[in-house]
Amino acid sequence: MPNTTHAAPTNKLNLAYLLANPKELYQVKQIADVFQKHPETIRRWIKTGTITKPLSINGVYYFKGSDIVEYLNATNEGLNHE
Repeated sequence: MPNTTHAAPTNKLNLAYLLANPKELYQVKQIADVFQKHPETIRRWIKTGTITKPLSINGVYYFKGSDIVEYLNATNEGLNHE
């Protein structure tokens, strides 16, 4: 079973948590929270190669936190969400 965050559905993942926990795996909804986007936007980004390719475990996408941190640093997206 993947090591995912255990935040309650009402708790949104934020950038500070992701930066402090880059070794965890995060689902599309959680990454959407970080980017303040709809999960479908993240899925489109996956299909178009806009964002780093996630792992697929039993048909569920999981992003490595370290990959998202790397993406944020490369695109300066993190600067808009601090």
